Amino acid sequence: MSEYLRRISNGDIESALELIAEPVDWFTPGSTELIPWMGHRTTRAEIREFFKAAGENMTAESFEISRTIAVDRFAVVLGRFQYRVNATGKTFASEFALELRVTDGMIDRYHMHEDSYAISLAFH
Repeated sequence: MSEYLRRISNGDIESALELIAEPVDWFTPGSTELIPWMGHRTTRAEIREFFKAAGENMTAESFEISRTIAVDRFAVVLGRFQYRVNATGKTFASEFALELRVTDGMIDRYHMHEDSYAISLAFH
């Protein structure tokens, strides 16, 4: 899990995808009509599209992990981020909780809990 976060923070999406199981239970709650990368995904190809859509639509201004709590195969990563929406120039910030499960060294559950309402407002 820490290796996945390291690869993502270095912008190495392809290498990070190697640590994702297939199928995976990947979920980011929110309206897929308003925010194209929200919703449920199950394959690496879909997760690659998640990162592509997010990167095309937003620019990171800050992303901070404040705590990681791991027990057995489960981890919760707590933090805060701020992004700017490229089309509107508006920023949004949110605290987040990322829930992960690792089985046989592969991430097979990824649920991001964030303020999707604040994100949707920044797109208008």
